[in-house]
Amino acid sequence: MSKISVRLTTFMVAVAGLSTLAIISSCVESKSSFSNGGIMTAVRQNFSSAIDIVEIPFFISQGAQISGRPDEAKISEIKGDSGLLGYCVESKVVSRSGPFRIRVLLDKQLYVKQATVISYPWDHGREVRKHAFTSQFEGKSPNDPIQIGKDIDSMTGATISSRVMAEGVRDTIKLVELVREQH
Repeated sequence: MSKISVRLTTFMVAVAGLSTLAIISSCVESKSSFSNGGIMTAVRQNFSSAIDIVEIPFFISQGAQISGRPDEAKISEIKGDSGLLGYCVESKVVSRSGPFRIRVLLDKQLYVKQATVISYPWDHGREVRKHAFTSQFEGKSPNDPIQIGKDIDSMTGATISSRVMAEGVRDTIKLVELVREQH
């Protein structure tokens, strides 16, 4: 075998190994949510000094889930150089049209910094995704009712989804309170 063939074979094996490594590493889920560009963008808009997001493990058996909402929640701590900045919670809530996913960013006092609908696959009730609706949650605290008709106005054409979103945000705050006590 010539020197060129050996070098070419060695090069091909190295490229194949690096490609395999890249594929494997992209399939392994990181504990840090910063690998997700959508979360990172939302977090940086609300917490400019954020340097990392770390998922908090919690278990339903420890009482971390309260009224069935938010379901399938993923709770993460938002960290900066000075320590804890807040929390990011992504969860599924269920409306009459079906389930949809929300993201709630909370500061460390559990005031809502941002609430967004990150996935709403249904035609009916899509208005719940509008900023005019979701911005009403900003600044809400654990002491606020976060309830349609009290401190949140529903969206026309999305009354049930509006109610479910409000329940999801309210329950998200309660969930983080419980998880924080256990953590």
